[in-house]
Order: sequence, then C-alpha cells, then structure tokens
Amino acid sequence: MGVVSLRQVVTAAPTTRLDSLMSREVVTLPAAMSPEEQAHILGDSGFLALPVVDAAGRLVGSLDATALLGAVEDEATEDMYHLAGVAADEELERPIARAARDRVFWLMINMATAFLAAAVVSRFQSVIAQAAVLAAFMPVVAGQGGNAGTQTLTFIVRSLALGEVSFHNARRTFLRELFIGVCNGLTIGLLVGVIGWLWQGSVGLGVVIGVAMLGNLIMASLAGVLVPLSLKALRIDPALASSIFVTTVTDVCGFALFLGLGATALSMGYL
Repeated sequence: MGVVSLRQVVTAAPTTRLDSLMSREVVTLPAAMSPEEQAHILGDSGFLALPVVDAAGRLVGSLDATALLGAVEDEATEDMYHLAGVAADEELERPIARAARDRVFWLMINMATAFLAAAVVSRFQSVIAQAAVLAAFMPVVAGQGGNAGTQTLTFIVRSLALGEVSFHNARRTFLRELFIGVCNGLTIGLLVGVIGWLWQGSVGLGVVIGVAMLGNLIMASLAGVLVPLSLKALRIDPALASSIFVTTVTDVCGFALFLGLGATALSMGYL
C-alpha cells in the first residue's frame, strides 16, 4: 500500500498514524517479470531494494542490491558466452562430452557460412591467377570487416540487453552506426589504400583495396545493427547467433567487393 523509511518511523511521534507517514507512490516489481528486467528497474530506481508483488499487488518478497549484482553478473556472463557460441551454463565441472557437443554445433554452422565466402572467392579464381597480389590483401579486407562488425555488434547487443536500444529508436541507432561506419571506412580505406600503393607500387591496387575497405566497413556497421535487431524481432536471443551472421556478411561482401573491383581494374589495365 505504501512505503516508509525506518528514519521516519523512529523520529515520528508515538501517536502518529503510519498512513500519514508513508508514501503511496511505490515502485514495485511484478513477480512474473524476469530477473534481468527486475534488476534493470532496481538499478534505474536508485533504491537499495524494491518490493516484489503478485498480480493482485500483494507483497511476496523483495529484491535488494545483492540480488541485483547477481542478476547482472548472470546476464553478462550469458551474453558473453552466447556471443562466443558457448552454452550459458558452461563451467569447469560441466561434462566434457556435453560441452564439446554444444560448441561443435555452432562451429558447424560457422563452417557452413564460411563455405559461402569460399564460393565467392572461387568465382574469381581466374582474376587471382592473373593478379596474385590480390590474394595477399584478402585477409586484410575480411579481418577489418569482421573486427568492425564485432565492435558494432557488441555495442548493439549490450544496448539491447540494457534496454537502451529498441525498435522505437532503431532508426536513430541505425543512422548513427552508419555514419560511424562511413567515417571509419574512409579513414581505414585511405590508409590501407596508400599502404597498398606504396607497397606494391600500383595506384590501381591502392584504389581497389581502399574502396573495398570502405564498402566492407559500411556493410559491417549495417550488419552489426540489422542482424541483432532482426533476431530480436524473431524472438531469438541476439547474443546467440549474431556474430556468425555478421561475420558471414563481412566475409562475403568483402571478398565480392574486393575481387569484383579487382576484376574490373584488371580488365581496364590498371592492375
């Protein structure tokens, strides 16, 4: 019905009625709410503890700061394990057979997506044969794209878990990350383009690697936002499978863009 502090009770006159002291503006936690959501409300409230009530508003317990820390730790651990494709209940005491079984499933999914990137590369075998130097820069394009995608993905998954990013502000988040991707793409693209030009003495190669890097970092930013939001819309934990799909996008798009530009430059005599 209300809340009153111990200080108010101790310092009030003995004849004071309790309902005149208490505040009826009470922040409560529904018992049916998940521990993670309860922890977020407690953390945002600024109180050391909050009452937990049932559907009828009856007091059934409380959640204090100790429970808050435990819930936050459990949630952070679960998200970190999911991003790495490890079971949420992974511990040293967990049977090796079960741990290996759970991990190999995601490794097999990752292997299947890796063959998509291999299929893209195989379509440009003749291009690589004519300009073998392109093969030396392929890991650079894929690696930078994967790192950029992981940066965006980590931020979005964390923000989704904390409730800072939702479908209501998805457009603003999307434009923000897109702008960051363009800025980073221009910076890294220009830098790697100059390195490729000075290293191999080919302006054409520098332009190809620079433009490909710009495009792949933009795609990495887009995938880092769209993949977790799409999984959340499908009621799938964004931390569970996002990294695999983001890496697939950066690998496939990066190789296709880089080798496609390389083929064009080769046909025009710039390589």
